[in-house]
Amino acid sequence: MTAVGSGSAIVVGGGAWGLPAALGLQDRGWRVTLIERFGPGNPSASTGGSTRLWRLADTQPWRARSLVAARDAMERLGDRLGAPVFRRTGLLWRDDASLADVGASLAAIGQPVERIAADRVAEVFPGLRPDGRDALWVAEAGVVHLDGLLAGALDAFIAAGGEYLADTRVTAVVPGETSARVRFADGTERSADQVLLAAGPGTAELLPGLELTLPLTPYIEQVVYVGDPELATTPAGTSHPAPDLPSLVDCMPAAPDAAGAYSAGVYAMPNGARGYKIGLDRPLRALRDGSLGDDLDRTADPERTEAIRARVARDLTALVPRVLGTQVCTWTDSGDGDFVVGRTHPSVVLACGDSGEGAKYAAFMGEHLAALVAGAATDTEFDRHWNPRRFDGASPARSGYSAIGRH
Repeated sequence: MTAVGSGSAIVVGGGAWGLPAALGLQDRGWRVTLIERFGPGNPSASTGGSTRLWRLADTQPWRARSLVAARDAMERLGDRLGAPVFRRTGLLWRDDASLADVGASLAAIGQPVERIAADRVAEVFPGLRPDGRDALWVAEAGVVHLDGLLAGALDAFIAAGGEYLADTRVTAVVPGETSARVRFADGTERSADQVLLAAGPGTAELLPGLELTLPLTPYIEQVVYVGDPELATTPAGTSHPAPDLPSLVDCMPAAPDAAGAYSAGVYAMPNGARGYKIGLDRPLRALRDGSLGDDLDRTADPERTEAIRARVARDLTALVPRVLGTQVCTWTDSGDGDFVVGRTHPSVVLACGDSGEGAKYAAFMGEHLAALVAGAATDTEFDRHWNPRRFDGASPARSGYSAIGRH
C-alpha cells in the first residue's frame, strides 16, 4: 500500500461521501481524480436537496459516538470552506419503542436529553397532534446544508488543482497489489495507487471486479415541501420560509392503528428556502435489479405526495398543508442497516450502504475515508462495525429496510 500522505488516487462517485473524501485526500497532499457519472444537481444522482437531517440521537451508543464525530467534522469542514455547512434546530423524537435506548445512548456520550410527556409534545413542537406517545427533546440536532456543502467542497477541490470528470460512467474497478485500474464505458482505463469506490446505488454493479458480494438494496425515496406560498421572500415568489419549528423524527408506532394511519414513521426538518421538508420513513420502491443501472426514473408519486400532505394536515397543524414541491432521490440499505466502509484490497477502499443516513456523515467521511485511503489511523470501533468483510460473502435475507429507531 502507498505510504501515508502521498500518491495518486481515483475517487469513483462525487456524492456526499466521495466528494468530501476527494477534498480530504487532496488536503493530505494526494493527486486526486474525482469521477462522477451524473454531475452536480442531476436528479438521477443519489445526493441532492438543500437540507438533510442530522442528530446525535440513536439507539446504540457507538452510533451516537459516531454522530458526535460527524458533527465535529461538520464544524471543521465549515471552517475549511469558509461557510457553515449545518445549523442547529433541535429535534423532537417521538416513539413508543426506542426512547429508553436513545436516552441511554445520549447519556453514554454525555449529551442532555429531556423526556416530554405525550400531552406536552405540542409545547415543544408547536402544532404537533398528541397521540399518546412520549417523546425526547434532543438539543444537538438540525439540518445539513447539503447543496452548499457539496458545492463548496467541489469548488475547493477544483481550486486546489483536483481533476473532476463529470458525466463519466465507470464500468469496472480492477484491484492490484500496488495500484488499481478504473475502466470507463468508452473502453478506456485509468490507474492510480489507490481507488476509493463511493458510487452510492451504482456500487453493486462494480462489485464483481472486486470479487465481492454484499447485501445491498438501493431504494427510491420521495420527500415533499409544504408551507404557505404567501410567505414569499423574493419578488419572483420562489422562496417559501417555514415557521420557526424544530426538526422531527416521529417513529412508526410499535402497533400501527387499524386504519393504517401510522403505516410509516415521519422525518421532517425546516428547509429555509422552500418551506418545511417532510418524508415518510418508507421507500417508494427498490431500484430494478438491485443497482442503479439505467433505472433513472425520478418521477414523484402523486399518491405519496397526497399521503404526506394529509399527514401534515392531521398531525403538523402549525404548517400550511400546501405542497410547494417534491423531490425524489435514492439511498442504499445494507444487510444489517450499517455502513459498509473499509479496505477490501491493498489498492481499494469501499464506501457504500449509506442506509439512509449518508448526508449527515458527509463531512466525517471526508476525513475518515481519506485516512483509510492514505493508510492513516482510524477509529477501530467504527472500522469493526463497518467492515466490508463482515458478511463473509453471504447475502442474508432482509425482511425490509432499516426503519428509524429500530436498529
